[in-house]
Amino acid sequence: MRRRDALLDVIDVATAPAGARPRVGYQGEPGAYSEEALLALYPNAEPVGRRSFTMAFDALLSGEVDLDVLPIENTLGGIVQEVNDLLWERRGLRLIGEYVHPIQHCLLGFPGAKVRRAISHPQALAQTRRYLEARAIEPIPYHDTAGAARYLAEHPEPGLAAVASAAAAQRYGLEVLATGIQDDDTNQTRFVVVQRGEPSRPAGARSQSKCSLCFVAAHVPGSLVAALQCFSARHVNLTRLESRPIPGKPFEYRFFLDFQVTDPEAAEAALCELEATTHEVRLFGTYRPLCPRARG
Repeated sequence: MRRRDALLDVIDVATAPAGARPRVGYQGEPGAYSEEALLALYPNAEPVGRRSFTMAFDALLSGEVDLDVLPIENTLGGIVQEVNDLLWERRGLRLIGEYVHPIQHCLLGFPGAKVRRAISHPQALAQTRRYLEARAIEPIPYHDTAGAARYLAEHPEPGLAAVASAAAAQRYGLEVLATGIQDDDTNQTRFVVVQRGEPSRPAGARSQSKCSLCFVAAHVPGSLVAALQCFSARHVNLTRLESRPIPGKPFEYRFFLDFQVTDPEAAEAALCELEATTHEVRLFGTYRPLCPRARG
């Protein structure tokens, strides 16, 4: 194990000693919300952006970065499907922390022409849908919010704007045409910190922990109810339950599930029963919420 991996094995360590500056991956370009979240958690890190979530996962698995900070769900746009799917597909990774980051979208561009189209990441467009529809602004998907801002700065076009952060406007020399355009002021994105290694189980977890996993129930009547009773019978509280279709098996589903670990023994027993009664379980890890850190 490399020295940096050993340092980052403890999730409460947000800064590394001199000479061991962590490389932390994210999806997007400089100025992206993911970079904001990354630097809030690891202010002394070297951010390493990748164009896609797949590339961010691959960089972590190959050892190019020490950690990834990735969005997993948003209060308006729902789950980030690709990140959830990649957690299932990629082996050898574990969740070691989560962070809820407030998101305030802005409309960026150049003053003068009426805005008729706006480019941004599909999640950002979903989170500003009502604002755009009310102004007859056509949403145009782009791979990243900050990337959309950079594209607009490099390819100015009358009537074209970008949905991104105020920080992206400053970075790429754009005007903030409107601020706070998200459909709800409580707009927040939940990020997870991902590291190489074996996912930790609920047994022995500290208070305020959470566990994430994905399971495939047997394709028979009552199988989902039986799976959920593993938790309800032990008073283990579920905080998320999402279904995703299984490729190649029409109308069959995987279930992504998060639960609180207030009683590690009960949570571990529930997980063991789930593993014994379902077709397949993929544990992602047991982890705690993280707090932003000041730059050192």
